Amino acid sequence: MKALVMLGPGMDIDRNLLANALKEEVTKNTYPKAEGIAIFDCGKEPDWSWSDYVFVVGKCELGRHHFDLQIGTTEDPTARIIETLSVLEESAPEEEETSE
Repeated sequence: MKALVMLGPGMDIDRNLLANALKEEVTKNTYPKAEGIAIFDCGKEPDWSWSDYVFVVGKCELGRHHFDLQIGTTEDPTARIIETLSVLEESAPEEEETSE
């Protein structure tokens, strides 16, 4: 899973809790080595094609770019991201093994 989180001004995420709950690498203003969660401050210009999912936390203008979930300023962004990614991960089809 590759998730991109755009943080609006004054917003923050508990990266340790996110990493422990989802068992994914979490980075700030850079990308994980393989898969994981990349958190960027609003105003940075990330590689939009890198991610499977894009989340916006707080007020952040993305221009023409698509996002999958917007988290309001009164919500707990860490909990919402954990909940959403857990559901998405569980509902994703498992990779089929091929045996010959």
